Amino acid sequence: MNPPNIQYAAILIFASVACLVVASVVWMLRGKGGGAIPFAAMLMGLSWWDITYAIFWIDFPAPNPYFWLDITLVGAFIVPTAFLIFVLGYSGLNRWLQRPFIYILMVEPILAFILQWTDPWHNLFFGGKRALNTTMILDAGPVSWANIYYSYLLIFISVLILLVSFFRSKGLYRNQTGLILGAVILPWVAHIVFVINGNGLLPNADMTPFLFSISSVLIAFSLFRYRFLDIIPIARSILIENMGEGVLVVDAEQRVLDVNPVARQVLLPGFSIGDKLDQAFEHHPSLVSIFKDETQSQTEVTLNDRHLDLRITRLDDAKGQKVGRLIIWRDVTDLKNYQLKLERLATTDELTLLYNRRHFLELAEAQVNQAHRRGGPLSLAMIDLDHFKSINDEFGHLAGDKVLSEFARIMRENIREFDVFSRLGGEEFALLMVDADETSAVQIVERLRKIIAESKVIAEVKQFPVTFSAGVSGLIDRGDTMEDLLRRADHALYIAKRTGRNRVVVSTGPENETVCVSPK
Repeated sequence: MNPPNIQYAAILIFASVACLVVASVVWMLRGKGGGAIPFAAMLMGLSWWDITYAIFWIDFPAPNPYFWLDITLVGAFIVPTAFLIFVLGYSGLNRWLQRPFIYILMVEPILAFILQWTDPWHNLFFGGKRALNTTMILDAGPVSWANIYYSYLLIFISVLILLVSFFRSKGLYRNQTGLILGAVILPWVAHIVFVINGNGLLPNADMTPFLFSISSVLIAFSLFRYRFLDIIPIARSILIENMGEGVLVVDAEQRVLDVNPVARQVLLPGFSIGDKLDQAFEHHPSLVSIFKDETQSQTEVTLNDRHLDLRITRLDDAKGQKVGRLIIWRDVTDLKNYQLKLERLATTDELTLLYNRRHFLELAEAQVNQAHRRGGPLSLAMIDLDHFKSINDEFGHLAGDKVLSEFARIMRENIREFDVFSRLGGEEFALLMVDADETSAVQIVERLRKIIAESKVIAEVKQFPVTFSAGVSGLIDRGDTMEDLLRRADHALYIAKRTGRNRVVVSTGPENETVCVSPK
């Protein structure tokens, strides 16, 4: 039996308390860094390792001589696994931190723990060498050595990941990573030397908990010196996984190397990394042809009623050789819809959804020029609602707006698709009738007048009888302009309103001769 050693116990208790304090601080900062929780678990494992080994050196009563020495291994089982999980989170490799992978990492420590405490039944963990291990486990059975090799493997993988992160990073994050590397590598090398030689700085004592407590202190220093849990690397999981844009990386062989969740929404179901572009986007062949564009480009595509702003950037290695392409697309559907709304507002009257005056005059000018070129007829009707001011005065502008919108709706439903109907302002409207001479135009407008007169517009729970007066004018000779049509039609409208309203008057000549075709 080992004699009590108060000095060893004191050192271990101090290390245990230090690890426990740091674990508490890290736990309070767990919301700021992805690796905080596994790092805190590692510190708790070290604290357990230290305190139970301290109790062993105090020679505290136990069920058997090896109880406190054996129970220290709980911490030894936790530390390597927790450290690897911490490194994965710290380095931004969160795609590995899925439950199945973590469960796999936990299988070996749990199995080793079970075999350790059931060793008297099978003799696989200590291999019948307990008598040789009075103060530390220097030699044991195959399961113990397998656990040591497994722990070394996890630490080795962690160190490799940190080395890659160190050489790829700059500035503050590089300092953070370098300090963590130093905190791990130096004690681990010392531990390997101790295992090989069987001797360390403290005679007859296992150096492992001492060494890794030093590691925890060094990493704790980096916590306060570089605040690595406050300033975590902008890793792939943050930069790419949470981006609102679709991100796709393809290699020189047109194979998909990486893709984020937004981009996965347009991929073929069952897609896997390494598939060819043609396979991954089988449902969207138009995208494939754009993705294969070898030049750096920007374009817009429409996909499933969504508008995408697409950017393709060539990726070159250090020698300038093409290794792939980065494809990023941004959904600009809302922006496009907003642009369309602005364009519609620029050409459309918001209340009646008819063309506004400016856009109507542009369209009408083009139609006049086209009619002159082909020698076809063209007519214009100026329309004004009768007694509209009295509706606004008596029932308010909301009722008046309702009358205007209902009038526009009825007219739209009864005019020809290729005619141009517009609200010029207030209660004044214009109807441009393509391929219609004055006779046909009068018939069209007269039919519309009767439809409106027979309709009852309901606004604010009241029916309003609505009628209109109209002046019609047609092209007379090749010298006529849109201004001539407007002037003659406006004069005919004036006659229609002066002579009693609810009628159609047509201008029959260049001197503004008029004929009333629908008297009361």
